[in-house]
Formats: sequence, C-alpha cells, structure tokens
Amino acid sequence: TPSHDAATANWGSAWRMPTKEELEELEDKCTWIRTTQNGVKGYEVNGPNGNSIFLPAAGYRHGSSLDSAGEYGRYWSSTPDESDSKYAYCLYFLSKYQLQNVSMGIRNFGMSVRPVSE
Repeated sequence: TPSHDAATANWGSAWRMPTKEELEELEDKCTWIRTTQNGVKGYEVNGPNGNSIFLPAAGYRHGSSLDSAGEYGRYWSSTPDESDSKYAYCLYFLSKYQLQNVSMGIRNFGMSVRPVSE
C-alpha cells in the first residue's frame, strides 16, 4: 500500500517502489555494464528502449551497520512474499561479477530503493 511504500512516503504520490515484475524486466531484458560513476561502483543498466539508469553497489544495512558497500547492490520491490510477510522480493547484484537476480530478502534489512514514477 502507499502507506508502506518507501518511495511514496519520501517523494510523494507520483513515486512508488517497482514491482517484482519490473525488477525481473531489468534482469531479463536489459544490458548490464559494470562501471564506476563519481567513484561509486555499480552497474549502468540499459533498456531495449534506449533508457538507462545507474544502480550503485550501495550494500545494505543490518541493524546499525552498513555491509558490503561497493560490493553488492540490493534494491527492494513493492512485492511481498505471498506465504511469509517477513520477506519481499528484491533485485540483487554483485559489483565484481555479471550476476544479478530477483530473489527474496528479509524485510528488516535496509536495502536501497530505486523509485519509479508513473
């Protein structure tokens, strides 16, 4: 719901978190190029429509500590696990390897949000 959507809560009603299906589209239909922008490791993701975004390998938070910054990227979707509300789908990638996938993440981890606008 919008009240549980970090993008809507922070940027207003024109913004929302991507769905699992939208993250799968990034995984399956886009070209991923490992790069560094402004000293930050991550991936330039190029879509078949010519648009691109940069996804930093920002790591994640567990409790008060920041883990794996510069190594991993983890981005939340708005799609929860249907059988266990402790989990939701996220996009996961490694900065060193051409590896990205959509998988489950435990919702008490602080992962990045890449908002989308309608």
